[in-house]
Order: sequence, then structure tokens, then C-alpha cells
Amino acid sequence: MRTFFILLSLLYVTFISSCASLNNSTMQARTVEDYYVTTGVEKYFLTDIPSWANFDQKASCYRTTTIRYFDIDALMKSYGLTYNQALQVQSSFNEEFTQFRKSDKKHRTTLKEEELLFYKVSEKVSSKIIFFDPPTFKRVNLIWLDEVLNDPKKFKKLKTFLNSKAMEAGVPVLVSFCLTKEEVESQFPELTPKVITAELFSVYDSHGARTPGFKIDLDQFFKPDQKLYFYSQKNLVPTDEVKGTYKLLNY
Repeated sequence: MRTFFILLSLLYVTFISSCASLNNSTMQARTVEDYYVTTGVEKYFLTDIPSWANFDQKASCYRTTTIRYFDIDALMKSYGLTYNQALQVQSSFNEEFTQFRKSDKKHRTTLKEEELLFYKVSEKVSSKIIFFDPPTFKRVNLIWLDEVLNDPKKFKKLKTFLNSKAMEAGVPVLVSFCLTKEEVESQFPELTPKVITAELFSVYDSHGARTPGFKIDLDQFFKPDQKLYFYSQKNLVPTDEVKGTYKLLNY
């Protein structure tokens, strides 16, 4: 019997020692983030595009800034949004997200932070604080920007055109498949141009159907009585990516 109690005592001491060792080595303190339970907004985020594939073939340019694209169909159905409103949420999210990451480049954003940002921009859009506020002029001059990238001669021609009499007939809107709003504005510091940039494109059409490649439907942003003119130096704007009713002109 005495031997039994000795063995039992040894087992007890070994167990206590093991628990103490486990507590010191593996049971480390957890952060509040470890216990965070999402509300499920991540279902609206599409998978990030790898940098090597983030390329627009028609525009022949890479998107150097990572853009978080949304499941527009799910967003419209869940919140009763129009196609325009859903894209405004997507683009506003990316605009805010870029600024958030710039404030601390070493910080890795958490799902909680992205979720809070999602609700913040959703509230902004519902309050009509939007990423792209379309001009209400009867004539709108859309100008393709990507074709002049990395070509000083073409870029100079574009700047001259922006200051020409042709622009007096309608408000100019710069269009880029690859650049973000911030990137476009940095190239035109002397202007405050209206822009349609990569944040507004989507792989979903206005009916919520998924389609090949990124597109934008201009008819979802402008009124039927507005006349849209799309200018290009090549006269080769990819009509399969830019949907809507507009007239294509070169300059």
C-alpha cells in the first residue's frame, strides 16, 4: 500500500510539473484580435489578384496598387444597392484602405480593421459621400489615359488637348483601367480632374452577372440625356471593357 501511495505521489508531481511547463512554453497570452468574431463581411471580398496577373491586356498596363475587388452581386442583394452604389462602396473602400495603409506601412491590416472600414464607407455612400460624383453637364468628354503612360510625347499631347477649346464644350473626365484615383491625381497636380479609375471597374455587369475581364458601364453613372464623347489618340478604346452609349473620337 505504501508503495502505491509513493507511485501516486510521483505521478501527481509529474503531472503538476508538466502543466507548469506547458503553461510557460505554449499557453501564451492571446490578443483581443484572436477572439474577434467577424460579422461576415469578408464574403463580399473577392480573392486578391496576384501582382503578375494584375494586368490589363487591352490597355497594356499593370495595376501597381493592389485593389480589393468586391462581389458586386452579393453586395447588391444583401444591402439592396444599385450597381452604381455597390461600385461606389468598392471604390471608396479602396480609397480609404490606401490611406490607412500609408499611415503605417509596416502594419498588417486585420480582418477587424477591414470590416470597420467596410461599414464606414457603406455609411458614407448611404449619405451620398461618393468616390465618383458624375458631372451633370450635358456634354461629358471622357479621355483615355492609359495609352499615354510611359510615353512623354503622348502625355504632352494629352495635356495640350486638356487645355484646348475642345474641352470648353464639355467637362473632361480622365479614364484609366490601371491607375488609382490617387495615382492619376498625382500626374495632374495642377488640375482637379474628374476620374474613372481602376477602383470603379468590376468583373460583374449591371445585372450582377459575372463576366470575363474588368468592365465599366457608363450608362450606370450618367443620365440618358447626357452626351458622352470618348477621346483617344489611337481611336482604339476597348469597347468590350467600356460599356455604354458614347461616341468615340480621336484627338
